[in-house]
Amino acid sequence: MRMKLFSCAAALLFSLQVQAEPATRTTIEKFLQVTEAANMMDQAYQNMDQMTAQMLASSGLDISKDPQIQQDMQEMNALVRAELSWDKMEEPLIALYGSVFSEAELQDIIEFYQSPAGQKMLKRQPELMQGTMVMMQQQMQSLMPKIKALTEKQSAARKA
Repeated sequence: MRMKLFSCAAALLFSLQVQAEPATRTTIEKFLQVTEAANMMDQAYQNMDQMTAQMLASSGLDISKDPQIQQDMQEMNALVRAELSWDKMEEPLIALYGSVFSEAELQDIIEFYQSPAGQKMLKRQPELMQGTMVMMQQQMQSLMPKIKALTEKQSAARKA
């Protein structure tokens, strides 16, 4: 009886150890390639450009009529792209995915993204990101007056 119990416990521990095998660099790189992570980053930059322009426009600044604002925005976007380029982000992303997912988990995720449903998810991701940005911007527009009122209330309370 003790031998059966010991065997079951050993099998359980062994299976947990196998499942927790850290993801290899090769698997992580394959995941990043399959999910088109570099392209997604480029699309995120494009979305950021559009969102910045929309935020400036909603604040009353017409960037099309002010070359200085256009230049400032271009410089800022160039800085962000340079500092958050794929070349600079790839290694930290590999480390991050390696610390979060096991080899088996990443293999399963890769299998999903190679499936028809996963491919559809990848193709529709930019649309989802754009929709999320628009939704968040709309939420922020209704939230800003509340934040301003709260800030003014807190400032008045500090002065009193």
